[in-house]
Amino acid sequence: MPVADTCFLVDLLRRNPPAVGLYTSYEEQDIALSTTAVTALELYKGAHLSARSEKNIEKVRVLLSLFEILPLDLRVCEVFGPLSAELKKKGVSIGDFDEVIAATVLCHDGVLITRDDHFSQVPGIEVVGY
Repeated sequence: MPVADTCFLVDLLRRNPPAVGLYTSYEEQDIALSTTAVTALELYKGAHLSARSEKNIEKVRVLLSLFEILPLDLRVCEVFGPLSAELKKKGVSIGDFDEVIAATVLCHDGVLITRDDHFSQVPGIEVVGY
């Protein structure tokens, strides 16, 4: 199941043509998309920090309604631990939130839709760029 990263959803909110095109392609193929609880957190934080927070909070709410939100559960935590430790031992830093997103994707046998290159350093992650 394709999992949308935060940057992809932000680009959808901004009507970025490559992001909208990819979303439309999945929609036309009747492929359901998901995202992570961490991505939802990041979007709501950004909306609350914006100049037009009420309007942007509503935009986030509507956008997230189009996606299955994958939970941050114990299974994700169990995958996160060794993944984060392995990346740290290799000197790879993608950030804690992105490591949680990666762990969530790995738990759901998904591919990650992102334009962030650093996810390609995560073992087992299939990245779909746009």
